Amino acid sequence: MSSTATGFDTDTIQLLTRSLREVFTAHQNGSGVSAALAELGWDDVSTGDPATATNLLFTEQGRALAVSRLLDDVVLRELTSVLPRGTANRAVLYRHPGYDLLLGPLDGVTELVSIDAAGHIGLVDANLVTPRPIHGFDPGSEWLRIERIPDSEPLAAGTAGPRAVAAAHRALCAEIIGICTAALDSAVAHTSSRRQYGRELAAFQAVRHRLAEAFVAVAAAQAALDTAGEDSGARTAQLAKLRAGRTQADVMRHTVQVFGAMGLSQEHTLHRQVTRAAALDLLLGGHVELAEQIGADLLGGADLLRVVEI
Repeated sequence: MSSTATGFDTDTIQLLTRSLREVFTAHQNGSGVSAALAELGWDDVSTGDPATATNLLFTEQGRALAVSRLLDDVVLRELTSVLPRGTANRAVLYRHPGYDLLLGPLDGVTELVSIDAAGHIGLVDANLVTPRPIHGFDPGSEWLRIERIPDSEPLAAGTAGPRAVAAAHRALCAEIIGICTAALDSAVAHTSSRRQYGRELAAFQAVRHRLAEAFVAVAAAQAALDTAGEDSGARTAQLAKLRAGRTQADVMRHTVQVFGAMGLSQEHTLHRQVTRAAALDLLLGGHVELAEQIGADLLGGADLLRVVEI
């Protein structure tokens, strides 16, 4: 069997990819995902090669446009050493100036672990918050918004906070790549089957250029994610998230164009891919926000060529 740069050989990765695709196809609303992954033996897979396992997991979640709280698991895993021991059932509250988000309902959750893009950590009593559905850009995400956050108990998380953000950035990057890859595949199939003026849409130079630019954007995001391994530091993960955010903006612009009016309709899958990718881009820092932050850091004398250890 041929091997890859990861801990898994190529055949194993293909097998895992097919298995994950079946899991997320069967559990798109998030219900039953954890049980299905446990039955698949995903804990053992993650132990063998955590970085590759996470990338595969979130890429396939993105492809399927599935919803789950798997990102919470990624964040909480990095915070295990600093969270109080006990029996609290925890979920993550993703904080941002102007909005605070939950990835799902609070059924059975007793404590929220709040985190922002800077890695500041706090604890919030889940009984004191009132989640409200987001009737907006991506209602299919099933995310909830908290309009008023009670005073939280800050935690001195040290480097655990930035580690958790970096891990979340890598997972979000993989999920965005999965969505963009599915959108590009759909656009290629559409332009290869539809005909205009006696030839396939894909034969027109303008269409081919758009598809090529989308392909390059996805490849660049994947290269950035491959570079942002668990030992690469917070800055590299931040740059990967930035690259993924720009990729979704480029890919969705090109795919909407080649689909024409069909791609603008809510009935088409592309509509959900556009909204989901944009929503994920904003979580824990959108690409515009991250670019501004990195630019400010550069002006402040930061050396981006040096790996930021966490």
